[in-house]
Amino acid sequence: MKLSKILLIIISLITLSSCTSNDEDPNTELDELIDVGDNSNTNSNQNSDHLITTHPGNKVSSLLMSLNEYNTWKSNDQFSEASYRESIIKDIYKQFNDQYDFIMLILNEDEIPEGINYYGKNIGVSNNISGIGGGIYDYSTNYGSSGKLKSVIQLSSLYYLQNGPVLHELLHNWANYALPTENVDQTGTNLNSFSYYGHWGFTGGSTPGQLGGFKQSTLEDLGNNKYSVESFGAFANGGNSVPYSELELYLMGMIPLSSVNQFTLFNDITSLEIENSKYIFTANRVDYGSAELESLLGVRSPNSIDSQKEFDLLLIVLTDKTLTNTQWDLITSAADWFSFKGADEISLYNFWEATNGIGSINIGN
Repeated sequence: MKLSKILLIIISLITLSSCTSNDEDPNTELDELIDVGDNSNTNSNQNSDHLITTHPGNKVSSLLMSLNEYNTWKSNDQFSEASYRESIIKDIYKQFNDQYDFIMLILNEDEIPEGINYYGKNIGVSNNISGIGGGIYDYSTNYGSSGKLKSVIQLSSLYYLQNGPVLHELLHNWANYALPTENVDQTGTNLNSFSYYGHWGFTGGSTPGQLGGFKQSTLEDLGNNKYSVESFGAFANGGNSVPYSELELYLMGMIPLSSVNQFTLFNDITSLEIENSKYIFTANRVDYGSAELESLLGVRSPNSIDSQKEFDLLLIVLTDKTLTNTQWDLITSAADWFSFKGADEISLYNFWEATNGIGSINIGN
């Protein structure tokens, strides 16, 4: 059993209803390269407008920007702007085949830089799954893909692949629109809860969820629409320190609906107090079993038998200087850990562990 570590993770999610493209390539002047010996090699078929370097073993690559381009990318959070984001992904596709479900960009930073207010962000590119709450869409051509790419993700530090919100960000690919969740942002009485789509808010689960929510088994009915649960995060529950809940695994296509135990969603939350690590609140209760969930979402297609369970991820470090041996080792080690198909001694969960050994993810090119 893994030991949970409580981390304060602030993760920003944005939902795009349309995308625009930018055919103009960034004006990049490469800085003087730093020799890193034998620990990296430039791809032999260099077609992109940036210098892309792949580490031996083909797990991780870096994309070299000019100092000005990199600083502007950070300070203006250009990942969140469609034209800049699509342009950089198109440039990456000049170097790599269209074989990846996810492309993850990681900033070469020790901590979140100024101009960015999130640990990680996932932006949907395409979806062909019904019965999970969202519509069918495909903006992949804006990025240079022919329908394979599902979403693009940015992490704001080299350390966040292992110690950050990667499980959380990946889950946004399936779980953004599943439930009409609600949340409050203060304690007290006479509160008015607000819509909290994209995260579980005051919703129970088999475990505290990657997208927030409480552990269902801790729920106590105190009478008169008043309830108590163990403390939890409405937005997240500690990044990679918790596995996926039953509901999350169902939405991902890992398990059938019959494997999701009944859980409770609370809306119309009017009071909240915190006592001895417990949340005591007044709210309207809605219980979801298999029938209620299927009535809300419809039948998932493809189902858990036919759904994809192995995924390919391309990992690119954005940088204004060539990575040092230490930086290559750091990110390569994290990629090896997260994609490892088995249990390990680390208290955090890799993808295989978080899906109970049902799902797997390949990182590399």
